[in-house]
Amino acid sequence: MPIAIGYLSQETNSFSPVNTKLRDFDLCFGDTAVARLKNTNTEFAGFLDILADQKQEPVPLFAGWAIPGGPVAAQDFSHIRTLVRDQFRQAGRLDGVLLAFHGAMCADGSDDCEGSLLEVIREEIGQSVPLILTLDLHANVTRKMVTLAHAVIGYKTWPHSDMHETGRRAGKLLMYSLREKIQLRTAMQKIPMILPAENMLTAAGPMFEVFKLGEDFRAEHPTVCEVSVFGVQPWMDVSEMGCAIATVAADGDLSALECTRRMAQRFWDLREAFQVTLLKPKEAIEAALTIAGGPVVLSESSDSPTAGSPGDSADMLKALLEYAPQVLSVLWVRDPGVVESTWQRLPGERVEITIGGCYDRVNRRPIRIGGTLQSKSNGDYVLKGKFNKGLATSMGRTVVIEIGPISVVVSEGAAVMVDPEVFRSQGIHLESRKIVVVKSPGMFRMEYGPIAAAIFMVDTPGISSANIREVPYRHVQRPIYPLDPVQFDVRL
Repeated sequence: MPIAIGYLSQETNSFSPVNTKLRDFDLCFGDTAVARLKNTNTEFAGFLDILADQKQEPVPLFAGWAIPGGPVAAQDFSHIRTLVRDQFRQAGRLDGVLLAFHGAMCADGSDDCEGSLLEVIREEIGQSVPLILTLDLHANVTRKMVTLAHAVIGYKTWPHSDMHETGRRAGKLLMYSLREKIQLRTAMQKIPMILPAENMLTAAGPMFEVFKLGEDFRAEHPTVCEVSVFGVQPWMDVSEMGCAIATVAADGDLSALECTRRMAQRFWDLREAFQVTLLKPKEAIEAALTIAGGPVVLSESSDSPTAGSPGDSADMLKALLEYAPQVLSVLWVRDPGVVESTWQRLPGERVEITIGGCYDRVNRRPIRIGGTLQSKSNGDYVLKGKFNKGLATSMGRTVVIEIGPISVVVSEGAAVMVDPEVFRSQGIHLESRKIVVVKSPGMFRMEYGPIAAAIFMVDTPGISSANIREVPYRHVQRPIYPLDPVQFDVRL
């Protein structure tokens, strides 16, 4: 049976001043997509492996991943829609479709890119071909997605480590539907709340509790095929915004509705448990210096590239220079101007530069620094942690500037801060540092947690701040928690 597979992922931060462009996805097609993504920790590789196990014919169509950022430019998204349509039009007869989207991609003029792409796909394949859609745990699931895909399933881990396994789950679900001739349906409940990402860890805590309730229900009701919890990334300013529960079962199976109701109610009841404690930069540095050994990781989540922020904050560099100038530390800042102005200089030379605040001019301020140019590189590296392991990426031309014992990695492009390769690819050994600043809400814990002596969350202003009440939403449907008093009744 010919099964189409596709992968397209970008998480949008509506408040980012940097549009996402077509080139950022580095799209590839057909056999090139297979060559690039096989043996990686991605859903696409999971699709390939399960179809090989089941002796089915994969029809690879497209694959592309862009680091989170601002909305996709309107013209670029129009081009993506055309490319996707053409791929399905040329694919011929299909018995099924496996798609991996993020679930939180927006474009200028489109609040629901995934739903828009599913419309294009359905126009080509019809309504009856089984289509299984995988989404990130932080997806903003819409009614259009649930209507156009027979089954919607999400990651079960955060920090995310189960992308490949999610692909395999989707493939098994599709084969079950085809062989048993069962039409699947997804029951979905939106919940009027927006939560900070920092406390959505799935190994313990409130998110674990919601998942456990669903899995326990499945154990007693085997006709429920899948349960998913979607915490939604909180920096989308769209009308159909909010957390969601989704369960998959055969069309008409009422147990899926009951499972969804119970999980949604539990999710809502635990909403206060997701709130996070943040420290001001001075407090975080002082706390780090009381810890024996290192490294101590300071998380500046308000400028996280994997939450769509530009990465141009120099706030923590300023704080380190003021409160710990003689402490071995390292951090990363995105500033193309710094790279350009130092690129023709030689390692060992003294540089005087202004750094930071080159994109987010509302929340960030540049600072003046003087230091020594340590090294230069093209910024290419391969992700080696569990997140998208094996995927080649680049932060563009990169320089390392040393200000006494403080190392500043500066790149032209955004960096995947959840992976220590951002630093290690530049010859920096994190284990020798007292303080490591990581711009990530929580994904970093998967790789940094095992080497960290302690972790503190830092409160700086920014477009991916955990202070939800301060996010300048304009389009989110109100009332919604925690912005307003809300009465919530589970209704499917």
